[in-house]
Amino acid sequence: MPRHLKSALALLTAFMLAAAAGAFAESHVRIVRLSYLNGQVRTDRTTGQGLERAILNTPIVQGMRVETGNDGLAEVEFENASTLRIAENSEIEFRTLSMNDSGAKVNEIEVVKGVVYLDARSKGDDIYRIKSGDSILLVQRDTQLRLSVTPERARLAVFKGNVQLMDQPQMVNVKRKETLTVDPTDPAGYKVAVGTEPLPADGWNREREAYQQAYADNAGNPGPRVGYGLQDLNYYGSYFMAPGYGYAWQPYGFANSMIGWDPYSLGAWIFSPGLGYSFASQYPWGWLPYHYGSWAFLGGGIGWAWIPGGNYGSGWYSSRFQATPIVAKAPSGWTAATAPAVAVGQSPKPTVMVGRANSAAYIPGGRIPPAFSSVIRGHSAGASATFNNAGVRNRAMNDNVFVPHYNAFGAGPNSQRGHVFAAPVAPVAVMGSPMSVGPGYGTSAGRGVAAPPASSGHASASHSSGPSHN
Repeated sequence: MPRHLKSALALLTAFMLAAAAGAFAESHVRIVRLSYLNGQVRTDRTTGQGLERAILNTPIVQGMRVETGNDGLAEVEFENASTLRIAENSEIEFRTLSMNDSGAKVNEIEVVKGVVYLDARSKGDDIYRIKSGDSILLVQRDTQLRLSVTPERARLAVFKGNVQLMDQPQMVNVKRKETLTVDPTDPAGYKVAVGTEPLPADGWNREREAYQQAYADNAGNPGPRVGYGLQDLNYYGSYFMAPGYGYAWQPYGFANSMIGWDPYSLGAWIFSPGLGYSFASQYPWGWLPYHYGSWAFLGGGIGWAWIPGGNYGSGWYSSRFQATPIVAKAPSGWTAATAPAVAVGQSPKPTVMVGRANSAAYIPGGRIPPAFSSVIRGHSAGASATFNNAGVRNRAMNDNVFVPHYNAFGAGPNSQRGHVFAAPVAPVAVMGSPMSVGPGYGTSAGRGVAAPPASSGHASASHSSGPSHN
């Protein structure tokens, strides 16, 4: 073969290998969580179904869209507990959810319209980019912001950290307590001003921040300090030591035990491209226990409990995602939950509901979801409110986890200092002696009971730890 042909072939081969390596470097599939819903929220899973009613705990993958209606609110939680909160009348698309070959997560979100809040908590090399029209915003680590998008303008308010407007002749930095205004069709036409104006959804965003900080940082769990869903496990249940299994977790409620409960009796089977069918539990805490570790039916009157697994203390939440249920031990006669069968080439792939699924299911005697949206003036109860057959609001035995007589709009002391929820009490120490949970070991006091009373009054301490939006 002539030398010039060999050289050309070598160059072509090197180019192809480099291109393949570049594609592989960004090809790591990532799955994040639809962690909160209220009111009218729809998702497009890119399966040909178009926009559908959103399902709590839906896995979010690259390419998916989320749209909120007149009273719709939604939150997406990333693996490292960063969050994207979507206010009313908004539309966003996850253009990129990937991981490069160095392990850094790449997140690119397009805000088509409306108001969104991003809390980028990463302290590593993760990348957050927001697209609005022709403008690209690069969000620095440990930054909290709000972006409002209309056809006429995009307005960025930075509450904490730093954001850069890309593709400008000179570096454009937007710092804490500054607002950037830009024409979505003309990124060069921008203005940076000191100060941020309040918006109606700011209070809701602060409540979600405060809840996450109060309960995700609570030392109530024996595992990692950071990860999506931890705040919900701490708020809605408690851990205990199960001999032969290690640490186990149960939600509060059911008064006596969880023997008659089935963890897969309330939710939906949802198809996601690249993932297939996965189970979306309708319990607010129903993310980690359904995609990591396993469920086990324990003896001694305990019933069902979630077993995080042996790697619980070493970053288990960043890998080993399980789309289909894993049950380590089932009761006699129990029928395992199975995903819908999908024929080759079948399209569309519909969502299959299981039980009477609502936006946020409630366990009798346990904690009910705080009414986070109540801090938005004029906002309806939305789909997260739970009602019995008579149309009466359910009340848990420990309903005092809510601040009594909370009024976000009054002139009294409750108007600014109160919380929709109460801060957590100090965690109860794990029992030093082994707990009897195996067959024939007797009973287990304290498991499967109603939640302990939370502190009363206004939990202003946890609220003050959040950002100031003045």
